[in-house]
Amino acid sequence: MTWPSLFVIDPAQYPRPRRTPARRPVRPGRLLPLMIAGAPCPACGTRLLATQPEARLLALTAHGRTPYMIGRHLRTTKAAVEGDLEALAAAFDAASLAHMVDISYRAGLLRRDPGFRRLVYPPADGALTALRGMATGLSDSEIGRQTGRTARAVNEGLRRFLRTHSLHTRPEAVRLLHGVRLLDDTHPCPCQHDLKATTP
Repeated sequence: MTWPSLFVIDPAQYPRPRRTPARRPVRPGRLLPLMIAGAPCPACGTRLLATQPEARLLALTAHGRTPYMIGRHLRTTKAAVEGDLEALAAAFDAASLAHMVDISYRAGLLRRDPGFRRLVYPPADGALTALRGMATGLSDSEIGRQTGRTARAVNEGLRRFLRTHSLHTRPEAVRLLHGVRLLDDTHPCPCQHDLKATTP
């Protein structure tokens, strides 16, 4: 997995926790957007950065808003929102919007809300495997190969989970699963993958 320059190492670049304007002047005629830093990696201290519009887009997606609904909310077009989400997912190296939201929670760009909703029925082992695969960016076919089911059966099972818990989108399901601590919360920094690979 390759990560873009959204990860920064120098702590001096992080925004300080104080009231600052939404934009900081760089030089006359040019403005630099204020960056929002996620939680530091426990191993190497790197953080994932996002601009305020990107963080807002992440939050709206995690709350179950579709590109059309986000476009209505931000007074822009559905196509523009889809383009922004596609670019943001590519910057996060995410395979899907659900994977992008999962990375955002693990990196600390989004805060868990454990009390917003509870699980109606705890998912069985097979359903939990499918949900975790969805959060890590696996396709329905890839999940099916892991669980011995067809892609259609996986899709129907995920849709049944959404209906049962009154969820609208898969990214919103990721938000719920992070709230009830059923998903991996390891920081998505590349060094964490290296540590897992070297751990006997």
